[in-house]
Amino acid sequence: MQNHKPIGLIRCSTGIKAFNNRPLGKWPEGYAGTLLTGAAIGISLMAFILGGRQKRRKHLKNKTSGSISKLNMERYIFDIATSDGIKQAIVEGSGECYSVKLENSFLGTMWQDPGQGMQWKTEDAPVQQYLWEIAGALSEAFSRNGFPTILKGAYPEIIQTAWKSSETLEVTLDPVTDLEVFSTFLRDEVSNLVDFEEQLDLVVKKKGDAYFKFIGINR
Repeated sequence: MQNHKPIGLIRCSTGIKAFNNRPLGKWPEGYAGTLLTGAAIGISLMAFILGGRQKRRKHLKNKTSGSISKLNMERYIFDIATSDGIKQAIVEGSGECYSVKLENSFLGTMWQDPGQGMQWKTEDAPVQQYLWEIAGALSEAFSRNGFPTILKGAYPEIIQTAWKSSETLEVTLDPVTDLEVFSTFLRDEVSNLVDFEEQLDLVVKKKGDAYFKFIGINR
């Protein structure tokens, strides 16, 4: 049975399977009645939370094109410092909960508390250890400096990003990716991910290959 933690009137499952599509199965005895009662009161809280995320979601549209992978509605990837060096953090949205992984290890869940100015909260000690860094990275995700977080989260084909200057971002693809197809798709779709006004140049290339495609943003 999954453990549940309250987020106001919302319940956030802390089991990793909660973030996979699966049947809900039978509710524990008495839980359904409590959920229905709380749901009516919780509508206003849900509206408040979703309103804060609406701007973020509208940029991450579900689209597919040929072999290009599906855009993930809420998935963010960035590097954070740990006692064992720099590691990759992956934050994925599931309802009002976000699962947190460090490399391949599931750490727990986090959420925004509407009663405390939408501050990020967690009851999982492994997440608490990195909560400040994760919250900071998410707050910058839709700025130009945080744009790699969005790109890597949206496209699994992107395996690495590196700033070459304040306005130039090198984007490295998995060697098996078709550069021509992917760069054409990215050029058409990247505006859906942009929420900043500054100019930015993407230099898109495959790993181990010097050939690249250029994509200008806000130019």
